[in-house]
Amino acid sequence: MSRRVLGVIPARLASTRLPRKPLHLLAGRPLVEWVWRRVSSTHLFEQIVIATDSDEVAIAAREFGARVEMTSEAHPSGTDRVAEVARRAAYEGFTSVVNIQGDEPFVTAEQLAPAIALVEEGRWEIGTVATPMADRTELDDPAAVKVVRDDAGGALFFSRAPVPFIRDRDPTPADFAEGVFLRHIGIYVYRPGALARWVRLPPARLERIEQLEQLRPLAAGIRIGVAVVHPMERGVDTPADADRAESRLRADHFEAIDD
Repeated sequence: MSRRVLGVIPARLASTRLPRKPLHLLAGRPLVEWVWRRVSSTHLFEQIVIATDSDEVAIAAREFGARVEMTSEAHPSGTDRVAEVARRAAYEGFTSVVNIQGDEPFVTAEQLAPAIALVEEGRWEIGTVATPMADRTELDDPAAVKVVRDDAGGALFFSRAPVPFIRDRDPTPADFAEGVFLRHIGIYVYRPGALARWVRLPPARLERIEQLEQLRPLAAGIRIGVAVVHPMERGVDTPADADRAESRLRADHFEAIDD
């Protein structure tokens, strides 16, 4: 079977920390457009879709040339939104489905390609990526999701707690340099069947405790491969993040919408 990869960017307006996040302007363009442009430039996808329940997002996306799929307002997560798109007849035959967060304007091919390869090479039902943590402050931050891998590179557990725990001493700079502690990056690549199974599962007990949806398929025995990649620039969740991202975009000489 030939490789056919579908990229889906879920985008909804209901964001609490940064109101109307997908349409927030950065250097003259909406955030979701920067994400779409960055993903399109990787040339990893046969088709890229913006999935939304917002007419405003749909109109804006069509204006900058993106393909749009309207989805239900009832979805509790981006995963459910991606799954709705993936099961439509127009997307039958894709070998992998990639969930690309709509607030990651700096995602790169170097971060996406390893996760895609984990699934396309047939080793895993779901692929994702992680990056070595920098220091103890990051390790102790509950907003930084940690992942522990087995010897084959499969996810054993995801947690907000500082894992793995070194029992007899504090972590050293050498531990961080060697990649003992990994931060999970929210890129997911699914076999279509694994994605469909994921969204049919009820929330798992550990998922409810940690508030991490990736624990649902893991608890159900769906195998998740984790590739280790270089750090990714932080996404856009807050007004401060937006200011930082705009400065970076302007410094990188991206053209503004009115250029």
